[in-house]
Amino acid sequence: MKRADRGVSKMKATGLRKRIEKYLKNIPPGILGVQNMESLEIHKMTPGSYNLNFHISVDTKEFIFRVNIDQQSGLSKQVEYEYNALKFLEGHGLAPDVYHLDDTRQHFEFGILIEQYLAGPHLLLEKSYIPEVAGLLAKLHSLDHCGVNFISWQDPLKDTYDFVQNDIAHYKTRKTAEEKIIARSERTLAEIGLRILKSDLPFQADSLNHTDVGCDNFIRTPQGLRMIDWEKPRVDDCSYDLSCFLSEPAQLWCSTHVLNAEDREAFIEEYARLSGKSVELLRKKIRIREPMVSLHWILWGATKLCDLRERAHISRASRCP
Repeated sequence: MKRADRGVSKMKATGLRKRIEKYLKNIPPGILGVQNMESLEIHKMTPGSYNLNFHISVDTKEFIFRVNIDQQSGLSKQVEYEYNALKFLEGHGLAPDVYHLDDTRQHFEFGILIEQYLAGPHLLLEKSYIPEVAGLLAKLHSLDHCGVNFISWQDPLKDTYDFVQNDIAHYKTRKTAEEKIIARSERTLAEIGLRILKSDLPFQADSLNHTDVGCDNFIRTPQGLRMIDWEKPRVDDCSYDLSCFLSEPAQLWCSTHVLNAEDREAFIEEYARLSGKSVELLRKKIRIREPMVSLHWILWGATKLCDLRERAHISRASRCP
């Protein structure tokens, strides 16, 4: 979960709690599988960059009331896309169940989802959890997604290259962008581009990928490991999710350390064993794709730093006489 600025999110959340309570008390309780809403409680709100996630409880059942304040998939119906993805994943032991979608904007300015609350801590980057992560991703990537209207990157390497190129272009528009980051990013991507031109590896859009495989999107539940934040799953080569999990910038976004070489290799080998894929081919694919995924994360973080600088500048300017 890429986190939003907490100050802004809390301001938005303050005015939403009473509206959420009123909304929930006016929907049929059977939607959530409860008899009535008399015991409704709204607990902690956890902000993401694109959603506000309210932990709610009714009787002994717990839910997430998810308010989609922005979209990152490029789709006009972001919240409906996430709802359909969660419905597709139900019963596979990979994601929370989903109960309700409202994208009418009649009660809120934003689309909303109500989904299962998954109790448990986030994933730790420790060797003991590597087999479980590999197993979850192998299971996800094995699902038959045919007939479901997911976003698809049909040319995975080129599409990743174009994606990062857009990241650079967007970063360059920011007033507080750093020239050294721009120059290094452009140089790195150009070097990767040369490797792509020489590559004859068989990248195929044949697997459903989560695409945001950070530690804080894994929950260690009593029933096993699950993933949250299914905002932008995509049909792609499995190497995207693997590269994201192994990317050091992605790991450092929610951990104080990174996987060492031995643990990285253990993850690739376990995934290969469970998926039936060639371990050597996976190594080669990750070697060419992971640098682009890492560059995406670096630019995402750099853009968020611009947000903070520019917001601080506006705040200082507003205090000037």
